[in-house]
Amino acid sequence: MSEDWSRKVRGDLSRVSVYIVLLAVLLLIANFSFETIPLLGPYSNYLVYIQGILIALLGYKILGAVSQAVYHSVRRFSDHPTAASMRTIARIGGIAVLLSVLSSLFKVNPTAALTIGSFSGLVVGFATQNVLTQAVSGIFLAISRPFQVGDEVTVLKYTGVVKDIRVMQTVLRTPDGKEVLIPNNKIVGEVIVINQREEGSSEDL
Repeated sequence: MSEDWSRKVRGDLSRVSVYIVLLAVLLLIANFSFETIPLLGPYSNYLVYIQGILIALLGYKILGAVSQAVYHSVRRFSDHPTAASMRTIARIGGIAVLLSVLSSLFKVNPTAALTIGSFSGLVVGFATQNVLTQAVSGIFLAISRPFQVGDEVTVLKYTGVVKDIRVMQTVLRTPDGKEVLIPNNKIVGEVIVINQREEGSSEDL
C-alpha cells in the first residue's frame, strides 16, 4: 500500500515539474515576442498582464499538484482525515505564496493608489478582510481538527458527512445527497455536534 502512495507522490511531483517548465517556457516566449516583434512594441505595457494570467493559471495548477503530493505523502503513514487536513494547509500556504508573487508583479505606485478613492478602498478592504478571515478560519479548522473528513456532524443546523475542508468553506454531504458549503468563519465559534466519527480516526483509538 505504501508503494502505491509513493507512486502517486512521484506522479504529483512529475506534474509539478511539467507545469513549472511550461510556465517558464511560456513566460520566455512572451518576453521574447514583445522584445523582438515590432508590431507588439506599442502594446508592451500589456506584457505584465499576460505574465500575470500565465502565473495565475499555471500557478493554480502547480498548487493543486503540490497539495495532492502532500496528501499522498501523508497517506503513506497516516489516515485520510489527517492527510486531508495537511492538504488544506498546503493549499492555503500555496495560495498565500501565489498572491504574494502576483502582488510583486503588479507593482502599484503609492501616490497613484491614493487617488483610487476611499469608497473603492473600503470595498476592497472589506472583501479582503472577509477572504482572510475565512482563510484563517480554514487554517484553524485544519490544525485544531474539531472534526475530520468522513465525520458526521451537525453545525449551523446542517447535518451531514464532512466531504472536504477547503480554504474558504467546509463541504457537508447531507443524507439526501445534497452538498452544503459552509463558510469556515461561520463554523469557528459555533456549537459543533459530532454525530459519528469516521471509523479508524485518531479520536477512536
